[in-house]
Amino acid sequence: MKLAIVRNFLAALIMLAMCASALISATQDESKLLGDWRGDSTCAATGTACRDEKVVYHIAKIPGKPSYVSVSADKVVNGAGINMGTLEFSYDPNKQTLSCEYVQGVWRITVDGNKMEGTLTRPDKTIFRRVTLKKEM
Repeated sequence: MKLAIVRNFLAALIMLAMCASALISATQDESKLLGDWRGDSTCAATGTACRDEKVVYHIAKIPGKPSYVSVSADKVVNGAGINMGTLEFSYDPNKQTLSCEYVQGVWRITVDGNKMEGTLTRPDKTIFRRVTLKKEM
């Protein structure tokens, strides 16, 4: 009986250590996202008021929300940033993706080192925008 209790206790400790390791790994991966990313946001849909833009995405941690980041997006007009808003994105470290679903559609962005590429898909399933970003060092 005592041996079974010890085994169960050790198994629980191992599971706890694995979960903690995964959380630390995700947090470390997430930290690579933090900072400023600059690039292009281009229109994919035709016949809309959409305009191609130079953009800067400011990515920050959200305290108390692991696997989520805050993305504040600026469009650059005449060299100055004009904030377009801030959204919460979930981060999947296994797939290296950021995603955010909100009223205007779904953002899906793939992270590849110091580059990001993604789309904004409207609720009617049309791709509305494409973004290509590079991390500023």
